[in-house]
Amino acid sequence: MKDFFKKLTLLGLFVAVLGIFALVTGIVPVKASSGHWPITHWILDFASDRSISTHSAGIEVPMLDEPGMLTLGAGTYQSNCQWCHGRPGSVQPRATSRMTPAPPFLPDVVDHWETHQLFYIVKHGIKFTGMPAWPTEQRDDEIWPLVAFLKQAGGMSAQSYDELLAVEENTDAPEIVIEACAVCHADDGSGCGSARVPILAGQNEAYLRDSLRAFARGNRHSGVMEPIAARLDDDEIDDVAQWYASQAPPAGPQPDLDDKEVQAGRELLSQQDDTLKIAVCSDCHGESNDPAYPILAGQPAEYLDRQLRLFRERTRGGSDSGNLMHKISDAINERQSKQLASYFASLHRDPPTSRDD
Repeated sequence: MKDFFKKLTLLGLFVAVLGIFALVTGIVPVKASSGHWPITHWILDFASDRSISTHSAGIEVPMLDEPGMLTLGAGTYQSNCQWCHGRPGSVQPRATSRMTPAPPFLPDVVDHWETHQLFYIVKHGIKFTGMPAWPTEQRDDEIWPLVAFLKQAGGMSAQSYDELLAVEENTDAPEIVIEACAVCHADDGSGCGSARVPILAGQNEAYLRDSLRAFARGNRHSGVMEPIAARLDDDEIDDVAQWYASQAPPAGPQPDLDDKEVQAGRELLSQQDDTLKIAVCSDCHGESNDPAYPILAGQPAEYLDRQLRLFRERTRGGSDSGNLMHKISDAINERQSKQLASYFASLHRDPPTSRDD
């Protein structure tokens, strides 16, 4: 028995020395061109599948059929994903097909994953594959439109994909607006029909500029906007802000508002209650006030409500003035947040004043 353990110890030492030798000399190739051995590929895939299945359990999937949701997801996919995973109705990109492991051509494999598993993969990425995590940990809500798109991508044609990304090109709009912004925000700033995104038309130029710079620095959290803003130079940021600020906001209030919620929000704003700290909303957010603050009138109620929640949770971030909202949002409960959001969504904004006036 002693001889057995002695031989086993010697074998272990030999394997350890052999491993150290291989590590130090570099004789084991790490070149991607050789690919993985079949057994290595199987082990990595099996371990990855089991890990995703285990850690994604319990994730609750929301409704994924909101208006504009597919368009938002397609815009994010076009901006961040298709370069590795390919366009629906097309073929896998040639360059990334030579990675080890190669990124899967998603339209062919996306049905392999359950909806909650796709969310987990997009949010956290996968180690040793080149698949990055979502750019920010604070905005789970932004991931679901991309997941909604991925669930449709398997059977999607190239034409259907292009239709989701189509924009009505305004010949006067700066090229950067068409390329980087119009899919989700439209070339005129009226949005893509989703209540998840703000109406940029007629918004304060200084606020738009500060927001883009905050996204670019990572001070305002968004897995969608941070990568886009980070690619813009100062001149392009100025062009985007100036363009959208000069556009006329949509006529009339946001649709599908609850009249009772609107009235409740109006009454909240009329209260001079220092404990609530909400009667000052219009002092900062009216159309004639500080241009560093956003105009709230006519914004989608869902978007406004979500921003207040993000402030309460300290997950929004923003420009230097963003911290002012923390104390105010803390004093507003969830019901009051929805009421205030509905009220501001019901308001109509006047077209911006011409620069020549």
